[in-house]
Amino acid sequence: MSPDDDIKHFLVTRDVARRRTTVVEFGTDYEAAQHGYQEAEQKARGRQDLDVVLLSADSLETIKLTHSSYFEPKSLDEMLPA
Repeated sequence: MSPDDDIKHFLVTRDVARRRTTVVEFGTDYEAAQHGYQEAEQKARGRQDLDVVLLSADSLETIKLTHSSYFEPKSLDEMLPA
């Protein structure tokens, strides 16, 4: 098993105006993730209120740490390290 086998792909869409983030996980299927990303980009074309990104990491928790600006903390406890 190579290290890339553990990498998962996440389509993250941030609705800036509504302050909401949606995440679609594609698991390790990079081709499906690319296809999903292209579709999402087409739907968001011309909309300044949406930010669409395709991110890869070992888990969604890692994505939330490395790209925290896409995720709103629900409480102060979520912003502090455990």
